[in-house]
Amino acid sequence: MKKFILILIFLNFVNAKIVDRVVAVVNGEPITSYDITKTFKSLNISPREALNILIDQKIIENEIKRRGIEVDDFDIENAIEKIAKQNGMSVFEFKNYLKERGEYNNFLKNLKKDIQKQKLFAQIVNSKLKVSNKELKNFYDQNKEKFTTFKQIEVIEYISQNPDELKHIKKNPLYNSSNIKIENRVFKYNQIPLNLMFLFNSTKEGEFMPIINNGNSYVMFYINKKEGKVILPFEQIKNIIANQLMQQKRNAILKEYFNTLKNQADIEIFK
Repeated sequence: MKKFILILIFLNFVNAKIVDRVVAVVNGEPITSYDITKTFKSLNISPREALNILIDQKIIENEIKRRGIEVDDFDIENAIEKIAKQNGMSVFEFKNYLKERGEYNNFLKNLKKDIQKQKLFAQIVNSKLKVSNKELKNFYDQNKEKFTTFKQIEVIEYISQNPDELKHIKKNPLYNSSNIKIENRVFKYNQIPLNLMFLFNSTKEGEFMPIINNGNSYVMFYINKKEGKVILPFEQIKNIIANQLMQQKRNAILKEYFNTLKNQADIEIFK
């Protein structure tokens, strides 16, 4: 049975003098006024929203403990490698970057929590996460405007080994450097990988796309002109639709699961 004692919604933390005290207890785990103040200041939200977030976090942490979800060194190193690659660094460079700023230990602590959460979410949804071919086709037929793209696009392509050079171009298109290769290019819609096509679609004419790490170098496109319209065939984007629907279902499953846990939790909120 849920035990929820609301004695009095707590006072305004912004203007009041903060005294570190227990404001709430969730399944025996305390939430202090310091926790709430730190959260609402860092996220720029209200104290009540901060309290709700912290209650949800305690419920998730409790479920992680109940299921005995662990994180090993392989999990940590694998995650660091992915993050480093996304930032265009080697693992060694990324770790040194954090250590030089005194952020490494805190990063590891937060990373472990994130991995535990992802493992928990996977356990909850994996057995329930299924999408039929009929669902995919229905979604496609009802949302064809989402899968409309250009027939042809004219761009300027900038390639460099150094992403900072491309940032200079964004700030000043007249910036000139021998370290940047520049080429005018024209693409047909069926000549482009789908992930790049959707980036082109989301960028307006006369704007730069985000800088992309393609493994060996960095590339950035300036959109000159888009011509024509075409609806992408269902079979070509079937996997993308599946990912979208599965993400929607995943969110719905997790929301229902944790709402149930929250309703069953022992939650006390004090003055």
